Amino acid sequence: MFIMLIFISMKTLSRYVIIRKLLHLSTALIPIGYVFVPRLQMVISLFFLAFFSLVVDFLRLKIKPIGNFFNRYFGKLLWEREKNTLTAATHYAVASFLSVYFFDKWIAVAVLLFLAFGDTAAHVIGVRYGKIRVNSETSEKTIEGSLACMVICLCISSLLPQPGLLVLFAGSIVASLVEFFPFGIDDNFTLPLISGAAMEIMVKSL
Repeated sequence: MFIMLIFISMKTLSRYVIIRKLLHLSTALIPIGYVFVPRLQMVISLFFLAFFSLVVDFLRLKIKPIGNFFNRYFGKLLWEREKNTLTAATHYAVASFLSVYFFDKWIAVAVLLFLAFGDTAAHVIGVRYGKIRVNSETSEKTIEGSLACMVICLCISSLLPQPGLLVLFAGSIVASLVEFFPFGIDDNFTLPLISGAAMEIMVKSL
């Protein structure tokens, strides 16, 4: 029911934001694939994805003709803040590589699913129903959106076999808090790494 609400709420978004959010949802294929793929193979694949993303962004930002070409065909998919810095896709690629490299397999799977579904829910529900903002002048973050993120992350946690519900639920709460508070760094980078680190610490402490 909650998933249906998210997709229905997407209708209120612009065409390009919908495309962007559908692409964001499609990143769930990476953690789902990781369930069936050996760690080394996934680490190598994500390293090259992250490296390629960084190179593309570097060329886009430093070489004007390439930047113009990129903006002509993909510019409408970017947030305004991304046009002069790394894109969310690059932040995601780097965070995915680091998550798989440093975290236990199921923790990496969890945080990347949190990011794919929870972060999307936060934006869609926040835009459609959000009223309470962390900073009404400078932030799009809303309490309603972050609660949606938490609900989705908790649902995902209940479906995963490891590392245990207590750890996964704690990771869900951390992920939603990271999504809510503006750290000044793209949450495609901070959400999986901070929530994953919290779960790793819990696993080693229990």
